[in-house]
Amino acid sequence: MEKRLSFKIAPNFESVDMVRKALMEFCRDAYRGAEAESTTGDLCLAATEAMNNAVEHSGAEKVEIEISAGEAKVVFCIITEGKKFDPTDGVSMPVLGEGKELQEGGFGLAIIKEMVDSVRYEYVNGRNVMMLDKVIIGKKGEGDYGI
Repeated sequence: MEKRLSFKIAPNFESVDMVRKALMEFCRDAYRGAEAESTTGDLCLAATEAMNNAVEHSGAEKVEIEISAGEAKVVFCIITEGKKFDPTDGVSMPVLGEGKELQEGGFGLAIIKEMVDSVRYEYVNGRNVMMLDKVIIGKKGEGDYGI
């Protein structure tokens, strides 16, 4: 049975922190075991970075979040209105040269792609829809998430 959770949040960092905590709890309830904890942590890092990017760069008045947990995979979907921005287009880790200082910024999208199994993107009716897919290794939880 698939579990779902959704939010409509203000684009601010307090809301990001609230969703991050809810995502961790949601995943802990849906999946059990040490391996699930590790892969859940990767998803939460990627999701937090995606939400931070939406807060900092989208200019959206609200951010919609949809989370679904299937038998062995979580899909974290973030939706913003505004100008088209495809985060899957040509993203790579910034080059670090020897003797150069570490640059500020430019790592977020690369980190997201590194932490999840796939990043999908659609632009539908003036809305950017970014989906992060993460296979969660562990036993499926028996609990019921009451939201």
